[in-house]
Amino acid sequence: MTVQWITANFFSPGEPGYYLLIFAFMAGLVILFIWSNHRNKDNSRAAQLGWRYKEMDEEKLASVPDDELVDAVVANILEKLDKRHPNPYRDVPLMSRGRCAVYSVWITCRELDEGSFEEYFASPSLKFCDLAADGLELMNAPLCAKALREAAPLSADMEGNADRLAELHADFVEAVEVEQPLQACVEYIRSNPEEFIDQPQEEGQLPPTLR
Repeated sequence: MTVQWITANFFSPGEPGYYLLIFAFMAGLVILFIWSNHRNKDNSRAAQLGWRYKEMDEEKLASVPDDELVDAVVANILEKLDKRHPNPYRDVPLMSRGRCAVYSVWITCRELDEGSFEEYFASPSLKFCDLAADGLELMNAPLCAKALREAAPLSADMEGNADRLAELHADFVEAVEVEQPLQACVEYIRSNPEEFIDQPQEEGQLPPTLR
């Protein structure tokens, strides 16, 4: 009985080797699928921004194009959150006024661009409502802030205030077109770079993750 004969029969259909080959093939497919998903996740725009702007000094901030500036600042902020238990509402308000304002305005404008006030108030972003209104005023967007402040108390009865919330959402969207709060964030960042760069920790100050 030759080695070739044993090998050929071991891997024949119905023999143990045949099923071993199938198992190895399927395991390979699973590994390839997991690797592909991991690679796609790592290559997502958010992941790329986080990697690129995890650390932010004055030179890097100045080099960011205007059309990526707000996203770069937000990515830098998100990189400072606890990776195991991220809690933006706990940590972002402890950061500089500029970082807090830009993050609050960014997340609120993003959510209200994609959905209604009902969806916004039903999401965790609700916690940033007051901070966003303050931030909008800081960015010279008083009409946006006004619509947001008027909508906030109505969240207690969203079903009963559905029509008014829809009107205020339309007001907010229209105000965004006029006041351009995210563009105002770009101008604020350019005018106040010291509020957006990472500083070395000094005795008695907040740790770098919260600055």
